[in-house]
Amino acid sequence: MADIKTLKHPENSHRKKIILPKYSEDLAEFFGIMMGDGGINNPWQANITLNSIKDADYSKYINSLCKELFGIEPVIRKRKEKNTLVVSLASTSVVDFLVVNGLPRGNKLKNGLSIPKWILNKPEYRKNCVRGLIDTDGCIGVHIHRINGRMYKNIYLTFTSYSPKLIFQVADTLAEFGIMPHITKRGKDIYLYQADLVEKYLKVFGTSNNRISSVYKEWRDARAV
Repeated sequence: MADIKTLKHPENSHRKKIILPKYSEDLAEFFGIMMGDGGINNPWQANITLNSIKDADYSKYINSLCKELFGIEPVIRKRKEKNTLVVSLASTSVVDFLVVNGLPRGNKLKNGLSIPKWILNKPEYRKNCVRGLIDTDGCIGVHIHRINGRMYKNIYLTFTSYSPKLIFQVADTLAEFGIMPHITKRGKDIYLYQADLVEKYLKVFGTSNNRISSVYKEWRDARAV
């Protein structure tokens, strides 16, 4: 963990008092969330942008995670005329902590988006970081098709990123835990096409986002009928 003394202006009295968390599985998941739907565009605020309908429950989970990690409660606001929720952590100390520990400021892609080294050092950190990434930039769905008049419903899981390095880091982590992903030709998408791979992903990596777990449960329950 970065020492508070390495952060900018640590002694400023006007700063909020926060917790500087130690490296942990929860912190690795939070970094994955930030790398997915998060952004740091100014010195005093870290934002996570979500779908206000599909990710409503997930925003509450992120709120609890932020309070647990940093000891402060983020502000959750809905953008007018858009189905968008923004979870905002307003703290210069938090922003400094995130940057020192590997999150880029500004444009994530231009500034080299990739999993930080401290996360890569431990398998459980890698796993939790990938969970955060897929909970935000991942998508689960059911592909319906017919063969010889019979209808089939196949579940799939995808993850998209325009960072080639991140795509391969996620793919390597999935493979490390026995889940062989497919990377599309354009190199920006990872697919898990087979039901057994999706099931294994959810068993091994898990999900904190009801948007993903609810689709899987509905598909699973429909098969059991």
